[in-house]
Amino acid sequence: MTKLTFILGIFFTFFQANAQETGTSFVPSTVAAPVIPTAQTKTTNGIARFVNSHYPTPHEKIKAIYYWLANHIAYDVVTLANMPLYYEKQALIAQTLTTRKAVCQGYAEVFQELCAKTGIPSYLVTGFVIPKGTNTPISHAWVAAQVSGQWFLFDPTWGSGVVENGKFTPRVNDRYFMVPPARMLQTHLPFDPLWQFQAQPMSYHAFISSRNSGTSPKSISAKPKPAFAFLDTLATYAASSEKAQLTATIRRMAANQVIPPVVLEHLNHLKKNLTLIRQNETVDLYNAAVNSFNAGIDQMNQFIRYKNNRFLPAKTDLALQQMLSGITHKLQDTKKLLQQIKPIDNANLFLSLQNMKATLEQALVQAAKQEQFLEKYLKTPVNQRNALFYKQALAERQ
Repeated sequence: MTKLTFILGIFFTFFQANAQETGTSFVPSTVAAPVIPTAQTKTTNGIARFVNSHYPTPHEKIKAIYYWLANHIAYDVVTLANMPLYYEKQALIAQTLTTRKAVCQGYAEVFQELCAKTGIPSYLVTGFVIPKGTNTPISHAWVAAQVSGQWFLFDPTWGSGVVENGKFTPRVNDRYFMVPPARMLQTHLPFDPLWQFQAQPMSYHAFISSRNSGTSPKSISAKPKPAFAFLDTLATYAASSEKAQLTATIRRMAANQVIPPVVLEHLNHLKKNLTLIRQNETVDLYNAAVNSFNAGIDQMNQFIRYKNNRFLPAKTDLALQQMLSGITHKLQDTKKLLQQIKPIDNANLFLSLQNMKATLEQALVQAAKQEQFLEKYLKTPVNQRNALFYKQALAERQ
């Protein structure tokens, strides 16, 4: 059974019209970008080796990463309108470092991977922003990283410059380096409330209303709810499987009373990915059952061939019992695996599962016959056992 293909990456609609909000006061950077030999900048491994060897502390490392990206990657305005709906992470990283161009997802993926390779805990964050002068939320990507025990947010895209009149203008700035979570909420709202790092996460509706009205988000927030233990939730998230992470993310996103289209699009994509993970788990279970069944059948065929040869060369009675019990265990393991399988909208798998169950029952009947023969054989005096083989062969012919 062929395993289903998983949709790689995140739904790619990060059509950021501005690398940074136009009309915002900029703080030009006075920090020089690290001078990394060109040959080392073709891969994240090369960049990470340079950063690790030249910058001793996490703060220095992440500053070097931010300013290298902001200074050396240009916002790709031309490619923006023709980006694919889906992407593969490593291919996007390679493309970003090769072309020295990217939209927000390319910046964020490279930044997060460099954090990982320099020992800085980090996560890629997806969410939305509302560019200045518009009322339309658009998807965006940035990074959360832990420095000196605290979580900060980094947006190397908006830290690299601006797009004005369809043209990117490099304007490296400090504004989106190591931003406290509460301040980042003035312009960026994650799809998953977890990445707000707030005891009282802001709703999608509150963020959009505050941005469109120009009021403070706090002034229009709903009545405070019980505190969200985001650090405990983050610890659980970090220790969870991809399936558990997706399930929890979907639950948190769906808990919002009002879900705008930009969020709904992403939420639906996550649900599709979760469905694919479950389908792949089902296929994996089926394949494991097939492997277990085949192993049991192989062992049973070996036993039958050995029995047809009148158990020669001779084995001890205990060895014969162990030989047959191994077959039974394999077939019973197969049955347990098949019982766990719940086909999800997969007619082919459903039919294969029914056929497999029927074949397994036949194999269990055959195994039971072998057990009956062996039980009788072991109870028979040694000098009379050979006669059992002839009786068995005669019975099978009739």
